[in-house]
Amino acid sequence: MTPRARTSGLATALAALLSTPAAAAAPPGGAAPAGAPETAALDASVALGEEVVVIGQRVGPLDSADVVTSVDILGGEEIQGQSTAEPLELLRRVPAVYVESFNQGIINADVGLRGFNTQGDVAHTKLLIDGIPSNHHVGLPDMKAVFPLEIERMEVVKGTNDPRYGLNNVAGNIHVITRKTGSERIARLLAGSFWTVEPQVLVATEHDALSQTYFAGYRGSDNYRDHARADRVAGSAKWFYEPSRELRVGLILRGMLLDADAPGYLSEEDARARPTVSPAHSATDGGRQTTLHASVHLDHELTQGLSWQLKGYGQAFLRDRWVKFDPDLDQQQRVENDRQYGAISVLTYRARDPRALGLTVEWGVDYQLQDNRYQRIPTVDRQRQGAAFRDEDFALHAAGSYVQASASPIKPIKLVAALRADRLAGAGSFLEQPEGEAARRVDHALNDYGFIWQPKASVMVTPVKGQSLYANYGRTFQIGTGKGAYAVQGTPLDPSINDGWEIGYRSSVFPWVTSHIAYWEQRASGEVRDKGDGSGDAENVGETLRRGFDVELTLQPFEFLSVWGAFSRAISEQVEPGPALAANQGKELDHVPSFSAKGGIDVRPVQELLVSLFCYAQGDYYLNKENNTPEHGARKVGDYVVVNASAAYDVSEALSVGVEVNNLLDPSYDTSIWYKDFGAAGAQHNPGNARSAYVTGTLRF
Repeated sequence: MTPRARTSGLATALAALLSTPAAAAAPPGGAAPAGAPETAALDASVALGEEVVVIGQRVGPLDSADVVTSVDILGGEEIQGQSTAEPLELLRRVPAVYVESFNQGIINADVGLRGFNTQGDVAHTKLLIDGIPSNHHVGLPDMKAVFPLEIERMEVVKGTNDPRYGLNNVAGNIHVITRKTGSERIARLLAGSFWTVEPQVLVATEHDALSQTYFAGYRGSDNYRDHARADRVAGSAKWFYEPSRELRVGLILRGMLLDADAPGYLSEEDARARPTVSPAHSATDGGRQTTLHASVHLDHELTQGLSWQLKGYGQAFLRDRWVKFDPDLDQQQRVENDRQYGAISVLTYRARDPRALGLTVEWGVDYQLQDNRYQRIPTVDRQRQGAAFRDEDFALHAAGSYVQASASPIKPIKLVAALRADRLAGAGSFLEQPEGEAARRVDHALNDYGFIWQPKASVMVTPVKGQSLYANYGRTFQIGTGKGAYAVQGTPLDPSINDGWEIGYRSSVFPWVTSHIAYWEQRASGEVRDKGDGSGDAENVGETLRRGFDVELTLQPFEFLSVWGAFSRAISEQVEPGPALAANQGKELDHVPSFSAKGGIDVRPVQELLVSLFCYAQGDYYLNKENNTPEHGARKVGDYVVVNASAAYDVSEALSVGVEVNNLLDPSYDTSIWYKDFGAAGAQHNPGNARSAYVTGTLRF
């Protein structure tokens, strides 16, 4: 086992150091930059505070390290040793990211960035797995098809100035890069609380020009609450053929099956007194999900300095879910059938002539077709009781293109400018039932958003090596999700234009201390949100403003000791909600934690032993946009602090063992709270897990 690889906020430091076209850097473990052929990877390893070692020249498209903004990279060593019921929870260790765990069967978690909440009413974060978009049609990021052992690293880009992505890239993006090369065989077995068992196996081989990587994983657990059993199995196969250093082609196949019961929500009183119970009306709630994925990958260096990357994919997210949130309501079966097809092309030119001032120009084009079917059907104990009362069949075409250029006119200054344009089209058939009329199917076209232009610009100044100042501006867009994107209302909803900027400072003068501080703002012209009333319709909550600051610090005073911490403050405001919601002016947006704080201590008393302590704290938030609920008044809820501890010991080069204890101090807290104004109105709570313990064994064979 190697020391924990953590490169929080790496991008800005890298961009300051990579001021010439010959410079290159790789994330922990010597991996290639995201999207670049592994054979083009340089023999460079970057950990927080380390100096970049340059050998060779970079090829391939620009990656997260080239975006002049707040970027965090979570290394594989830190990821692969984790135990999580939901892979999105791995992001809890990333600064300024907050995760809400719903624990409701196949609907298990969501992430929040830059003052956007985790309720699914706004699609704000784009997720990619090996460069392929992995959001549902409603924008929900879905990582269930990958397990920790398969992940090489995770990159989180925050802000509005990354031009590589359009749809869902409102507040930032998350890129999960999985293992694709090498020769290794690893088996890992985890077992522990709540009858949890998680075996994972990864086999990778390289022979001549062909590399093959196979993975299989299973997780089964009764989980903390009653009626919360979940069984998830996933597998992947990857083949990459590289006949020369200039050409690499690959195929990735991935599949996942999940069967999970849903324990339902509790009142605040029951959540404190009987946190493990499941209410009687949720006795048959739960669901099943199948994920299928296939993608082809091409990386080709056309000539010196000019490279082309092409990806094509087809994938499906198939979900059946049964829910009954209230004893006064009927159970529903919710069927979601998302099929996505797309292609992504990136052409990158890196000038080799020193007189070109480090010029890099990139042109990207992407297209996605979504073919979606969404139904809600009345059921009793999972037995259908009639026809669907909500039936939507719609298609969405999303096409985008961008041009980005960067150069260093003067050695300590780097300038980046980009322009992106997106065009959306589509049509759908929706079941509607106007008051007093019979149900009928009505066809609607997608709202005519026209071309959505998004300029971006950044500047970085590095007056002294290891000290960098940066500033950026960017525009992103957001539309309604599902039915909310179509012209089903009298006045079509315009896209919400998000203008954001950030200024930051990073210091890494000494190898034992690094720091980063940033202030950011993001203003939306007319935010579109799902109404949350079950209709699928959207509403415009008007102009909104989000702002905040992030602080990160890492200390390594001794080789055996590392201490790190991060604090993020986010403030959201309804600036101009419009005449219909005038009373909400100046109030906060709901479910946005006032802060997130996290930190850790890693101690290696001997080379074979690593002991870690991790703490996560989250601030409170309002439950609705009116900032006032009958049972809470104007009081905020949802704050908590959780401490986890772990230890890993290398018995030999082939065998390591570990133990982890989550929620070490065993406080009672809620991972999810939401307010419903239907049925028996009130706040609904999902209690977080009590103290739990797990043991692991990892074998390299």
